[in-house]
Amino acid sequence: MTSLNKLRNFKITPDRATYHPGEDVRLTVSVETSEAIDLDLEVKIFRGLDLVEKIFRTWNLTAGQNQLYLLKRPSRENPVGYGVDASLSESGGKSDSISCQTAFDVLTDWTIFPRYGFVCDFSPFRTNAEESIETLNQFHLNGLQFYDWLYRHEMLIPSEEEFVDPLDRPLSLKTIKKLIFAAHKYGMKAMPYLAIYAASIPFWKSHPDWALYNKDRHPIPFGNEYLGIMNPVDGGRWSEHLLKECDNVLTQLPFDGLHIDQYGDPKTGYDANGLPVDIPSAFAAFINAVNKQNSHAPVVFNAVGNWPIEILAKTPVAFNYIEIWPPKICYTDIAEIVRNARRLSGQKPVVIALYLHAINPINNRLADAMIFSAGGTRIELGENGRLLSDPYFPKHEAMDTSLSEHLRRQLELIIRYEEWISPLIEESSLIPVQGPKGIEYFFRKMAKGYSLSQVNLGGSQPLHWNEEHPQPEIKRKFSLELQLDEPIEHVWLVSPDHASLSPVPLEFKSISNKIIVKVPSLEIWNVFFFETKKAKL
Repeated sequence: MTSLNKLRNFKITPDRATYHPGEDVRLTVSVETSEAIDLDLEVKIFRGLDLVEKIFRTWNLTAGQNQLYLLKRPSRENPVGYGVDASLSESGGKSDSISCQTAFDVLTDWTIFPRYGFVCDFSPFRTNAEESIETLNQFHLNGLQFYDWLYRHEMLIPSEEEFVDPLDRPLSLKTIKKLIFAAHKYGMKAMPYLAIYAASIPFWKSHPDWALYNKDRHPIPFGNEYLGIMNPVDGGRWSEHLLKECDNVLTQLPFDGLHIDQYGDPKTGYDANGLPVDIPSAFAAFINAVNKQNSHAPVVFNAVGNWPIEILAKTPVAFNYIEIWPPKICYTDIAEIVRNARRLSGQKPVVIALYLHAINPINNRLADAMIFSAGGTRIELGENGRLLSDPYFPKHEAMDTSLSEHLRRQLELIIRYEEWISPLIEESSLIPVQGPKGIEYFFRKMAKGYSLSQVNLGGSQPLHWNEEHPQPEIKRKFSLELQLDEPIEHVWLVSPDHASLSPVPLEFKSISNKIIVKVPSLEIWNVFFFETKKAKL
């Protein structure tokens, strides 16, 4: 048995979800060993494809848990992503080693590359607030939705430190603050949830002239009289009331913005006098008003079922947030929803909410591949690293280690190569690509070359994200042909389906401007980088 066999849980983690230009990056290297041993530690830091720094030192490990801290000051240039490869080997030049990877990035503002998660446990008895946020930091989340933290929908902040929410859950302002402070410690922003037109039943019934009505002149309830729907019209009494509540939240608590929800229905309604209310226009007016009132705080608004995205995308939301529901059940629908929102909003980022179960890892992986390839991200991780699987966030699910690690690798891929594939890079018009059937392609052109994402949707029937289905058949040893405008010097392949995110060089032929690449395999998601001969850091 070599000394390396005595090691467990070797990992390297940045101390923050994202960094500001000029801010020091602290990397924590940790490993467990059953006995004292001296090993060689090598850490390589990459900017995309390029090695920018190498750190080497002898590490004197003691029995038990060991930690070592490394400081790195990245370029002030931004936005930019970095990959980190760490390896441990026996001293004396022996070739055996173990390795791990991570990623970090430098952004002026988290909303230009949102990696959104959630928290939803605000119990006064909670004792693991910081530990839970630390777990989410390992997934590089940089914004958190605080779901159902509020006292009442019409009175967001309670008058007492401890309170009971509309579902009779005991909550605590002290716990909420602990979670906000922990999020800030790890470089994450905290976004409080609220609904634009919901009020408790007593408030709803006592303010009939503030309510929204249906065509039969009946006030509109939500659920089994759980809430009542208020009239969100611009300048109305309810909107003015809710604007004051939003201001109170941002004044009294250290939240960083506002996450505003709607329920998808009603899509039409009438005021107390029987006059029609233009609900989409009311949504847009409220976003404009709250943005003007608190210009320093980003606003996010939920386009439930992608409605009414044509209006919401043109408002000053920090990024598009879209909850996808049937009948949009094809994986290709997901990509088109992301692309459409980016087109409508002038290429603002897109965060997708899609509720998938942990027992369907292939659905999760395929959905994410389509979202990331189209230039979006997905809210899917929260509360101790669990999966968002229901529109009522507390119904989150535990994942097995395989799915959890895969989701982490996906995020690290788009961070490490964010100058090639992330939401920061606008998708280009797709060029003709020849390859196996059943594959979706996504193309980007940038200063350093080109990137091409390849997602495997092959099967005898169309695949639907809301139905359990087998993994698409793995495609092996095939050729990829495409026409590019510039001479290519290198072709690289990266994939979260591989054990490592390091780029793999591929054989290719160049005939005029036609590139023929030999691809070893496609499981779910491949990303190719075509580096031009003029490419430089």
